[in-house]
Amino acid sequence: MKKLFLSTNELDKNCIENLGLSELVLQENAALGVANLIRQKLDFGKKILFLCGGGNNASDAIAAARMLSGEYECELFLWSSNLNQNAKIQLQITENVGVKIASEICEADCYVDGLLGSGLDRDLPQDLQDLLNSINQKPGLKIAVDVPTGLNKFGRLSPICFKADFTVAMGARKIGLYSDLAKDFVGEIKLANLGICEDKFSGESRSFLLEMSDLELPKRDKQNVSKGDFGHAFVACGMMSGAAKIVAKAALKMGAGRVSVVNLSDKQIILDDEIMLKNSFKLASSVAIGMGLGVARFDLGDFITLPCVVDADMFYRDEVFNLATSQKAVLTPHPKEFANLLKIASFGEFSVEEVQSSRLEFAIEFSSKFACVLVLKGANTLIAQKGNVYISPFGTPALSVGGSGDALSGIILGLLAQGYSPLNAAISGVLAHAKTALNFKANAYSFTPNDIIEGIKWL
Repeated sequence: MKKLFLSTNELDKNCIENLGLSELVLQENAALGVANLIRQKLDFGKKILFLCGGGNNASDAIAAARMLSGEYECELFLWSSNLNQNAKIQLQITENVGVKIASEICEADCYVDGLLGSGLDRDLPQDLQDLLNSINQKPGLKIAVDVPTGLNKFGRLSPICFKADFTVAMGARKIGLYSDLAKDFVGEIKLANLGICEDKFSGESRSFLLEMSDLELPKRDKQNVSKGDFGHAFVACGMMSGAAKIVAKAALKMGAGRVSVVNLSDKQIILDDEIMLKNSFKLASSVAIGMGLGVARFDLGDFITLPCVVDADMFYRDEVFNLATSQKAVLTPHPKEFANLLKIASFGEFSVEEVQSSRLEFAIEFSSKFACVLVLKGANTLIAQKGNVYISPFGTPALSVGGSGDALSGIILGLLAQGYSPLNAAISGVLAHAKTALNFKANAYSFTPNDIIEGIKWL
């Protein structure tokens, strides 16, 4: 996993004050990162328009234009005349090598966004919104310097954003690039080396970007074992048995030695042969509850001390508060469910839109107060524990189908049954769930929970 930062200003400052690198050296390396990406992605001789504001992002863009001048037809568009000192220096050098300043937006093969950074704390002025709207509709390669203009450090849009094919993050990755709202605007994120390796550039962090290498699949490397060595996962079945069946099948496919369903409703259910039917949670290694639960009754004392996956209907019942206080629980709400969970937990009443625009802040605050592991589902799912946040960037539209969340719960349940810690079960479960979709070779719209379950065996 990689470290994420809300802002890298302090990291830049450390390089300058303690390591001896000048700000212009950092900017030269930042510009080189942009220039080298363009050389990889754009044919020699094409036209590039560099959109520049007045800050350090503009300095990087202007320096990149100078580096590429002669290889490409480069022009600068200066949206702001109020340039900082570094930008003024870079502009003078760039004009000296013959790069022209455009008086208006012209057609180009590539547009480089060096307008504004992530420090924006208000809506963009209307003329800049109009400019971005115009650029976003034009064909051509689009590259953002550090952060697309219109995206703030928390990953919120203001209210429009430069729509990049690539974003070149400078020195270290900013957490705002990985918000749900940012996902359609940042494109592929590249990291520019500013003259010092990432580990030495970055400092301490409590936010992390997950990689597929963080996926830890179950191992069956011992020969003298039985099904009892891999746990017994239990699923609470309520008013809608289909959800419980998906959970049970996913847990079994994920390696749980045995899987049983406890029917809490008065309806008869028919299970696959490999899934057992029980009348209590006795002997459970882990429990899943909430999926299709409805108004079914249960005794929280039957499993409150066990590793537990909590989802769906449980977020509309007051008992979820008790489960949130358990170190052994993994709570997996989607944004609407999380909004109700926040209400039950006395954080206040929030709309889904408010939850989505402040996902990071809410996840940190909730996980700092409650002992459980939070899995806040979304385009980029957040996993939070004790104020630490782990982001999975691997969500795909294929997973936007009914029952997908039930399959995720089953995957996590199966890992818990095999002795994974709640945090490790959540991290590996989210990655495994996403990877089944990434591995899927057919049309994304045809992806189903059964494809998730079937895809587990190919991880």
